[in-house]
Amino acid sequence: MRTQMATEAGRSTAPSEDRAIVGPNLLAVLDGVTAKPETGCVHSVGWFADQLAAELLRFAHLDPAASLAEAIRQTGELHSDGCDLDHPDSPSAAVGLVQIKDDVLRYLVLGDATVVVGTKRELHVVSDTSTNRTAGADPGAVSHARTGAIPLPDVRRVAILSDGAARAVELFNLFDWPKALELMAENGPDDLIRKMRQVEKEDVKAVDWPRKKVSDDATIVYLDR
Repeated sequence: MRTQMATEAGRSTAPSEDRAIVGPNLLAVLDGVTAKPETGCVHSVGWFADQLAAELLRFAHLDPAASLAEAIRQTGELHSDGCDLDHPDSPSAAVGLVQIKDDVLRYLVLGDATVVVGTKRELHVVSDTSTNRTAGADPGAVSHARTGAIPLPDVRRVAILSDGAARAVELFNLFDWPKALELMAENGPDDLIRKMRQVEKEDVKAVDWPRKKVSDDATIVYLDR
């Protein structure tokens, strides 16, 4: 199996709030939710994403839902003193993850991250753009995650994308998901981000492609079997 990762901040003046995980049996992308002026927390979104990523790796032996719930719980304990974790805008992140264990690929998506799994017979595209549910301070949010399992021998390619990278397909329609997987197989995930950035540069006022952020943090973890 070959795993590749590509990430690029949406702006040169601010660090990316995306995080990528490539572990022995766990692949994940965390997309930190842009902070509001008041969060009730002294920590940045980047700090939160760092801690959540570390805790996900620590609990990667659990199934995806249990590992994310425990990671949220432990991260909350790290900054409970002096932070109002009940604040509705406390730091949070969308999460897309894939676990490979016991010859099964299990996936989980919470928020607007995207997991794409190409099998020998079909394509699975999993995201949740219809709600504002993300991984924040409440482990109970994991109950709303979209999960599934696919026999590993059926899997050919996997991509996990932050919404800033998925817009190449979902917003700009540069190609469909099968073509996106083919592109990443041939040229790597960084080529998808490069092609998307070119479109953003040609529409810097977001006229042709209306969007809240002209350019967003973009991160992809890609697996080819």
